[in-house]
Amino acid sequence: MVEVAGVSKSYGKKKIISDISFTVSPGEQIALVGRNGCGKSTLIKIMAGLIKPDSGEVTYFGKKLKTGSKVSRTVGYLPQDNPLIEELSVADNMSLWSGKKCRVEDEAVKMFNLTEILKEPVYKLSGGMKRRLAIACACVHMPPVMLMDEPTASLDIYYRAEVRNWMKRYREMNGCIIVVTHDSDEMSDSDKCFLIEEGSISVYHEEE
Repeated sequence: MVEVAGVSKSYGKKKIISDISFTVSPGEQIALVGRNGCGKSTLIKIMAGLIKPDSGEVTYFGKKLKTGSKVSRTVGYLPQDNPLIEELSVADNMSLWSGKKCRVEDEAVKMFNLTEILKEPVYKLSGGMKRRLAIACACVHMPPVMLMDEPTASLDIYYRAEVRNWMKRYREMNGCIIVVTHDSDEMSDSDKCFLIEEGSISVYHEEE
């Protein structure tokens, strides 16, 4: 189980998030929704170990997360911005994320249909292909938890459906997904939706 307990974060006098708590069980998808700048991405970065909270803690399967610790085997993190190195090939980007030489038979390569473009430099790819590659890099170790910050933003209908189908298959394998989203379909796919507003978290209801 993933547990976020009493997590708070401020920058100077500005409170970003305050006393955020929730849990995620294997096979569940949790959606975090709210206006831009409400703290969703900050929370995801804390969960990824990139930012230290002022208080509270994140626990993965009974083990407390330490900021800056290597959690890649437990947690895959997909940031909102493109994390890829444009000048490198698809294979080289995946090798950097995996820590080993990427091969055609690797599971992530097959799962995201990247075999034919492994030698292509990233800058030649379409936006949809880049996003698909970024997800492949984030889950190259098939970690039990995926943190996804607007995974289908700016994608066309075809790629959006493809990513959602992968997210469904991942959950069927008992993976946990915490997704920051404005997408109504991703919200519908989620087991729970939480609204972050004025730094606080509450269960999201559609009429809100």
